[in-house]
Amino acid sequence: MKLIEFLQNIEEIDEESVLYVKRIGDQFLPDSEVTILNLTEEELEWKTFEVTEKKCPGFEYFMEAFLIKEFMEGVSPQYPTLEKKCDRLIHYVEFDA
Repeated sequence: MKLIEFLQNIEEIDEESVLYVKRIGDQFLPDSEVTILNLTEEELEWKTFEVTEKKCPGFEYFMEAFLIKEFMEGVSPQYPTLEKKCDRLIHYVEFDA
């Protein structure tokens, strides 16, 4: 699944899940591949690099699903298209989170 597809289907995603994304080149992009993990209590205590090493090599921690849902609801009025929302989310993750 690509990041933009994830956002398109965000309402169907378990809020407790955590999103990990693979960079294209050195960037997160709307076409970046994602993996969605439901981590155990023990795994939630691991450092993010430990999770990626053990569960999804090549991916990087992106954000928790519930935070992405909240973010998307907050940017809806200013960013009318899914592509613009995706770009804004990427910018937020890279520079503001």
